[in-house]
Amino acid sequence: MTRCACLVFALVLAAGSALANIPFPDLCVLENADGSDGAVVFVLPNGGGNAFNDARLDGATVDATLTLTVVNNVGDPLANVAVEDMWVVSTGGGVVPCTMIYPDDVTDANGQAQWVQSPFAGGNSLTEDTQAFIAGDPVPGPVPVHFVSGDINGDLTVNLSDITVFTQALSTYSAEADYNADGVVNLSDITLMAQGIGAECP
Repeated sequence: MTRCACLVFALVLAAGSALANIPFPDLCVLENADGSDGAVVFVLPNGGGNAFNDARLDGATVDATLTLTVVNNVGDPLANVAVEDMWVVSTGGGVVPCTMIYPDDVTDANGQAQWVQSPFAGGNSLTEDTQAFIAGDPVPGPVPVHFVSGDINGDLTVNLSDITVFTQALSTYSAEADYNADGVVNLSDITLMAQGIGAECP
């Protein structure tokens, strides 16, 4: 083998080795737990909302945990991908996070990271899906998990303006105030709103 050919071969090996440790978002997959399509997660700017595994669907509690599987260019799982390199957003920007909505931990040996803990966020995404990003690049296939908040107007504080909108929803139904997604704004929703009053980003 000539010296030039050896150099090219070495460069190809080095490139292949480098690619083996880089996530390929187009091959990665975001999934929500079985039976949680359309589920609603109640969030607050101080993180005091419901966890993903305490979401609501038709008034019942469901597990809407999100799982992102991160792989390289040949589909091999990548362990220990940094939390800061993965996040989720609502597709239309209806959810307003205090910080990026990162997973609970780095990817495991199967290349999987999960969102279980409640995000620090306001706003709502009732007409939007949830989209994952890896290092700024989107993962194909948003999932149908939605968010509502005591911070109805998305200014990252639960205050009088939110209470006013919520109070109106008691007489004229509004899904953004139906925190348990049971089709009616009632005492259970009032309780959640009351618990959230004054909540703001840390």
